[in-house]
Amino acid sequence: MQSICFVLLLLVEITVGKLDIKALVELKKGIQKDPSGKVLISWDPKSLASDGCPEDWFGIGCIDGRVTSITLNDLGLVREFHFPAVAGLQMLHNLSISNNQFSGIISKEVGLIESLESLDLSRNLFTGSIPSQLTSLKNLALLSLSSNNMDGEIPSDFTGLELLKYLDLHSNDFSGDVMGLLAQLGGVMYVDLSNNDFSGSLDLGIGTSDFISSIQYLNISHNNLTGELFPHDGMPYFDSLEVFDANNNHFVGNVPSFTFIVSLRVIKLSDNQLSGSLPQGLLQESSMVLSELDLSLNQIEGMLVLRHCYSYNVLPEFNGVFGQTIFRFIFDCV
Repeated sequence: MQSICFVLLLLVEITVGKLDIKALVELKKGIQKDPSGKVLISWDPKSLASDGCPEDWFGIGCIDGRVTSITLNDLGLVREFHFPAVAGLQMLHNLSISNNQFSGIISKEVGLIESLESLDLSRNLFTGSIPSQLTSLKNLALLSLSSNNMDGEIPSDFTGLELLKYLDLHSNDFSGDVMGLLAQLGGVMYVDLSNNDFSGSLDLGIGTSDFISSIQYLNISHNNLTGELFPHDGMPYFDSLEVFDANNNHFVGNVPSFTFIVSLRVIKLSDNQLSGSLPQGLLQESSMVLSELDLSLNQIEGMLVLRHCYSYNVLPEFNGVFGQTIFRFIFDCV
């Protein structure tokens, strides 16, 4: 009886493995251009290892006959990407096809690849919006859709992506309330929403404590954000924030103190409508890790004291900031 069960299990594994190969062959069929020839030449259905895995197929990872990874970055491949073709790859952990000329929409079938941990579709020609089914990918840790032609609002149930650590949506035409998205991100460490059409104010506080504790890189530059920065909390206590970029928005009011964020290395707030004076604690001893500060194209005035000058990267923009304001430089270097 045990031997019969073993044979049946083996037959099932072989059958499923063949389906994986069939899916890759289907994906290959639609490729219109492969400048390097790496895919069209190496993806030979007859070239299989003893365990049923593709043998020497470029960019394919496989274990025990099951495809686990597809990595086809920087190949100049041209085709309309067919997500239904890969939806049946039940052991696929990584799909990375960055910097090609893949086109089409991200269809709802992407939500069927429940094993997916990393999805990088950046620098392609994808259009349309993010399908709500993508939020079914509970194991997803990395999502990069940057530099495409996508638009629309972000699905409202991003909270389902509990393991997400890296989110890059820059250089598209996504829209909607920025806090509607950030409030859904719990333990994420890297968020780049720059060069989109997000709106609303940046009001981190109650309900976003997990985000505030985990975020290390936050780029919301080149959007249509308005209002004061952190209007209710003044300055949330970020535990790990290293880079904060809010350039080219429509923020008003005073520059936040940032005093208690000892991890901050880069602050970029240029081309807003910020006013008032610079918080004196910003460049004191508690801010020794700060290496880049850009406040250009605002209406800030007052007196700037720099301590420990050797630790600052004073950029041309930094010098130019205060040529348009009433700022004076006082260097107090020790």
